[in-house]
Amino acid sequence: MHDGGARFAIHLMCTNCLRRKVQTLSVPAVEDAPTCVEELVESQALAQMRFVCHGCESVIGEIVAIKQLYSELA
Repeated sequence: MHDGGARFAIHLMCTNCLRRKVQTLSVPAVEDAPTCVEELVESQALAQMRFVCHGCESVIGEIVAIKQLYSELA
């Protein structure tokens, strides 16, 4: 369930086997929380994300794109 904060699709690529993966990041609606891609990039929220490649089990991934997700109800 989503709490009303911003949601983002983080597009990652494994630096070892080059597989691509998309992870969804939901940011709670609290004071100073990022509300757009630019704010997300400047925040510490991305540093807290964990990545593990399902293909080769590498833990090193590169962010290749970030897309903000909007609710279809809005």
